[in-house]
Amino acid sequence: MILLAAGLFIAAGAQDASGAFNMGQLTGTLSQDHVTQSKRERGQTEDEDAATRSTRTAKNCAKVPMLRERYGADDPRIGTLTRLCRKAGHPVN
Repeated sequence: MILLAAGLFIAAGAQDASGAFNMGQLTGTLSQDHVTQSKRERGQTEDEDAATRSTRTAKNCAKVPMLRERYGADDPRIGTLTRLCRKAGHPVN
């Protein structure tokens, strides 16, 4: 009986000693891996999205003269659109 109790005490002590796994560190590592992977994926899609947005913006800015005719030059939406297109570097006639 004493040997069994001593064996349980030693086994319990071995679990408390810094040994095979520290679950807190393991969880933190897995979380960090996920964050790193997400940032990597997001970086790839952001480059593709930026190219798509730039193309779409250029097409929309090319429509400003047509929209100005349709809604009038004094329409505040046209003024805002013209300002944003010029700020983005697209020529607006």
